[in-house]
Amino acid sequence: MAKMEMAHEIVMNSDYKIKKQQAPGLQGRIEATMKEAFWDLLRSDVERNNYSQCVTLLSEIRTQIESIGTIEKLPATHPFRILIADTIDTELIQQQIEHESFDLSVKVAAIVSILLKLCSAGQDQEVRNILHLTDVVEIFKELYAAVDTIKLEIANFYLNQAKDTIKQHSIEYERAKFEEFLQTHPSGLDKTKEWIRDNLSDSGPLVTMCHSYLQLLNCKPPSPETTALDEHRYKALGCNSRTLLLSTLLQLKLSSLHPGYAEEPFLLSLHKTIQILVPLDTDPEPQQGLLLEKTLDICCKKVPGLAPDQLRTLIEASIEGVLGEQTQEPVLCLLRKRLLSYLTDVSLNKKAQLPRGFEAITADVVKAGGSVSEAGGFQ
Repeated sequence: MAKMEMAHEIVMNSDYKIKKQQAPGLQGRIEATMKEAFWDLLRSDVERNNYSQCVTLLSEIRTQIESIGTIEKLPATHPFRILIADTIDTELIQQQIEHESFDLSVKVAAIVSILLKLCSAGQDQEVRNILHLTDVVEIFKELYAAVDTIKLEIANFYLNQAKDTIKQHSIEYERAKFEEFLQTHPSGLDKTKEWIRDNLSDSGPLVTMCHSYLQLLNCKPPSPETTALDEHRYKALGCNSRTLLLSTLLQLKLSSLHPGYAEEPFLLSLHKTIQILVPLDTDPEPQQGLLLEKTLDICCKKVPGLAPDQLRTLIEASIEGVLGEQTQEPVLCLLRKRLLSYLTDVSLNKKAQLPRGFEAITADVVKAGGSVSEAGGFQ
């Protein structure tokens, strides 16, 4: 299941990247404590000219560099593999230590030279900065961090190259796994059947499925079995649609109170605040309270002369209307209808006109349409 979830996320999330995983909770704290104890011991050893741990760490760094995808595929006789072996030759380093001729700064400079050949342009300066470090612990920490970053960058490069192939096989893999699931769970599609029945359209199966997926934007768990892997995604898309509605509703209401509220910089600032504070769920009252106070603060600072109580009532009613999703307020109902119509047209690959009233946040509306279409299209 974990492999299928990862493959699905790679396909669905265009920004998906492999990231370094941190150990959670107690395990993470124990690991951090042990690492700090090791680094303290290393520093103490070096101060006494004991470089045995340095040799071990340099050997590990060599192994890490050689395990990088592009390096690992090279033959042992390749000049770059030979360069790495010669630069981090632990036997030679051990002899230098025994003869008191070992210079860590020279060795670090040579390793940095290798890393600069492997890292991206964006990481170049970070790697060069290692040359200016004098503390042995910080040097090794940064060398390890640089190698880890290079490995992740290369892995993500190959992942991006393989996305089309992953997508093709992911569809087949998910279908096969779901068929296996249905063999042992005959009622495994009950919620899906009910979901589709609730959204049946006379306009045909494509429109039915489009309406079904758009309904998920306001759907409370549990979601249909066939969309279980995307529950978090539709939750986020629903949150985004509420953000668009609330920003536009407040824009229309506030601009009728004072022309200053119709200015584009104010509208964008208001929208950014709402984007940050609109909760993923429509329930959490503390988040809604913070949204009310922050929005009220922005509005009072923009036009100081207006009565705070009047603004508070207007903003509070708008928040409750959008997040409560029960209001019959004509303006909100019209905006919701227009946004839904736009998302439907985009999902059906029709020529979609930007919904009226949403002009101030055009870019985000277009992005939302693309995200909704992409999510439903793969399904």
